[in-house]
Amino acid sequence: MDFLDKSEEKIFDYLDFFGLKETPFSLTPDPDYFFPASNHIKVIEVFKYGFLKKEGFMILTGEPGLGKTLLTKLVLKNLPENYEKISLLTPTLSPYELIVNISQKLGLIPENEKIPSKEILLNLLQKYLENLEKEGKTLLIIIDEAQNLPLETLEELRLLSNFETEKNKLIQFFLAGQPLLAEKLKSYQLYQLAQRITIWENLIPFDKNETKEYVKFRLAKAGHPVITFGRGFEKLLYKFTQGIPRLINKLMDRTLLVAYAERSQKVKKKHLKIAKSSFPDEVFPVKSKKKFLGILIEW
Repeated sequence: MDFLDKSEEKIFDYLDFFGLKETPFSLTPDPDYFFPASNHIKVIEVFKYGFLKKEGFMILTGEPGLGKTLLTKLVLKNLPENYEKISLLTPTLSPYELIVNISQKLGLIPENEKIPSKEILLNLLQKYLENLEKEGKTLLIIIDEAQNLPLETLEELRLLSNFETEKNKLIQFFLAGQPLLAEKLKSYQLYQLAQRITIWENLIPFDKNETKEYVKFRLAKAGHPVITFGRGFEKLLYKFTQGIPRLINKLMDRTLLVAYAERSQKVKKKHLKIAKSSFPDEVFPVKSKKKFLGILIEW
């Protein structure tokens, strides 16, 4: 359909037509567009407490599209200055590759030099951590998409957590991942690691009311919209998206384009249905909300 062709001119017309300054339903994780749902606020507060208490392992799980990356950004944004943090972007690393990656990010391996053995790297890392501790600092290692870590590499993280003094952990780990991460951590091979996890939070989708408020929130952030919604619109939006933020963004962005094509500032159910039909069926499967609750583990 021609109205789905988003040239710069069309985007400007589309935004102006609805009284918006910028696209309200971008898929890019933007802290300015963080919606304070009750579950998300609780998770942030729990992790703040975890950093304050110097907990060794902190885990965040949730289905794709629930906002783990954005929430991680918010949690890390206000870290105290006594943290040195590194992010691992390739979590399919073997145990040795993990140690090499950490060492490279910390500058322990000079460029163009042969990579030392694992034993030497661990000795270098220990000295680095001891010096960091003398400065009153802690190393934080952040791993997103941690469900992709092999079991033996997750076990290596446990071994790294043995770097500690009598009073403090010298390394803290923050892992975010999909429910597969929870399944891996339940394996017998990682029994000892699971025992060390003191904070584990699970993101859940928005409920019906939060879905409605989320849409209003993002529209208000993007300008002064002259948009109204037809009867039953929010209910149908929730049915299609099950309260998953990424799906809400995808569908709302397309729905506004459909309404714009009709020059309608009242967004109706028919616009929503047309927008949904432009995606493959697999994008918006109608499932029970229970499917998206992930795995809750009691400690």
